[in-house]
Amino acid sequence: MKKLTKSAVVLALSVCTAHVHAVDLKSLRSIGTDLAKAASLSDEQIVEGSRDMMAQMDRQNQVAPAGSEYARRLARLTQGLENEDGLKLNFAVYMSDEVNAFATPDGSIRVYKGLMDMMTDDELRGVIGHEIGHTKLGHSKSQMKNALLVSAGTKAAGVAGGSVGKAVAANARTIEAFANAQFSQKDETASDDYGFDFMRKYKHDPAALASAFRKLAKLGGGDSLMSSHPEPASRARRVEDRLANR
Repeated sequence: MKKLTKSAVVLALSVCTAHVHAVDLKSLRSIGTDLAKAASLSDEQIVEGSRDMMAQMDRQNQVAPAGSEYARRLARLTQGLENEDGLKLNFAVYMSDEVNAFATPDGSIRVYKGLMDMMTDDELRGVIGHEIGHTKLGHSKSQMKNALLVSAGTKAAGVAGGSVGKAVAANARTIEAFANAQFSQKDETASDDYGFDFMRKYKHDPAALASAFRKLAKLGGGDSLMSSHPEPASRARRVEDRLANR
């Protein structure tokens, strides 16, 4: 991600000052601080912010209880992955029919009930390996920083319109921005490769990653995992090519 420069912050503030008669100057100063902070966050601060975001998301979603069928299945599939390749991981199931899974910079992996219902054990392992790749390779960290910038920018837009009291809270906007973020094709390919190697490392069948992508392709783009992970059919073919050439 390109770092937000001081001039960009000044530009954002100059846009806001066009409506200075309708807004609170204290809020404008706060926005400038928010943008500057988001642009200069360290990796450690992003991880800390991610951890706070996940605590809120877990409160807002129905998490499968520890003794439930879904929680037991995920625990079985992820046994031994608490510290994967130097990264501390934590896993949970969101009891939603949405076909989705995601990973955050702090090592949180969340898998949705809808995804678990349609995937075999090895297909789920492949998806989990892919998501771990996004965190290990720094993709999730970049998306989190982008989300924080979007959050600050949206707050600025709300104030510029004169509706200070109705501006969206930064934490809620950050969650929304992170959820809607899309990885680049380069990032997806790199995480596919990580997932493939992850499957081989633990002696699971990498072909399951391809079959998982083929199942997602049949959904036709209506689910979150499809919208944030483009062209699953071509990615399935790429996995199959790797299998054929190994």
